[in-house]
Amino acid sequence: MGPGRLPVAPRPYRDELLSSWMARVACRYGLTGQELAGHFAHDGSCYSSPLSIDDTAPAADQIRVWARACGVDPDRLHRLSLSWRYPRRARGWYLSRGPKWMPSTVTGSPPVCLACFAADQSAGRDGYLRAGWMLAERCICPTHGEVLHDHCMSCHRRLSVAFRLLDGRARPACSFCGSILADRGGESGRPPNQNLMHSALAVQQRIMARVNGEDVERAKVEKALATLWTPLDHPAAARPVLALWFNEAGWRCPYDVRHAVGAAAPLGLLPVRWRFLTLLALDDIFGADPRVDGEMPPLATQLVRRAAPRRERLSKSRRWPHIQLQKRSSAEYESLARQILADPRWIAAEELPRRKRERVRARLIDAALAENAAAAPGVGLPPQPRCDAQAIQIS
Repeated sequence: MGPGRLPVAPRPYRDELLSSWMARVACRYGLTGQELAGHFAHDGSCYSSPLSIDDTAPAADQIRVWARACGVDPDRLHRLSLSWRYPRRARGWYLSRGPKWMPSTVTGSPPVCLACFAADQSAGRDGYLRAGWMLAERCICPTHGEVLHDHCMSCHRRLSVAFRLLDGRARPACSFCGSILADRGGESGRPPNQNLMHSALAVQQRIMARVNGEDVERAKVEKALATLWTPLDHPAAARPVLALWFNEAGWRCPYDVRHAVGAAAPLGLLPVRWRFLTLLALDDIFGADPRVDGEMPPLATQLVRRAAPRRERLSKSRRWPHIQLQKRSSAEYESLARQILADPRWIAAEELPRRKRERVRARLIDAALAENAAAAPGVGLPPQPRCDAQAIQIS
């Protein structure tokens, strides 16, 4: 027998994420959305193994169970899925909530607009996560014109939203420090350049129209973005072609965006501020009609010439034929992550400022990966080319 009818279950909002609605229901019972989903899946016997909620294309049988327990029309819940809202959009054009090896209970939330949460509170309704915040190109709220936040304003960790029941309403809060996510009236720092904001917002809207439109138009944008984040000059380089656009001597790719270098769909892998910069670079380099083939602006031609050939990146290396590259399994990555979290140096770093804590984390990750690679005989990587400071100057 399935779970019984819940006595209290708020209705979903039209532009809400499915996981957000589940979390709002669950907070009425002191649970998370995943715990409530696991409770339904186990016939109410336990919820020790939280069930992940797929916002993109949830299973039909799950929707039926949740709808029956909450007294909601199943079709109404189905319309909350991203696949129904954006039928032409590929999964690569949604945000990545974390590495695939990371447990679903600790993955991040989409970036949020604090002004939207303030509007929810003023209207006397629950705060909730908007479906549009999951779009890979979204870095500015189209309603309020503000940059989205992907880190907690109090503890500065990567944002993970939980819901707390206050005065009968669900309020979004940081799942790490418990701080309520609310608009603090510009307390975060100096206001951004409005001209840049308008430019990025215009590019964001153009990309959304192309991604949700014809395949040919989407392919143009995908190829241009992939070119910006193609490794510079050499397939194994850790710097993208985008480094040339900065034109700053000695610039190095930050650790938190290196995983986007060489990715086919980099935009959904980037933090908000880097998505913002990428949109500005795309508009400045390629113009309103981004294309990599055929006639291009002079600056785009120069950058495309410096991009490492994609065929060379995807093919087996000819310079080191004796080396066999092996991919780590998800279990190995999860083991490495748990090892780092349990390391005394990482525990001690919790009291450090954010930048110093990130440097400690980077060193621990590099050490763990090096130790893991050394333990596997016959597995190695080709030597990295020396990074020349002059390589980032636009010639």
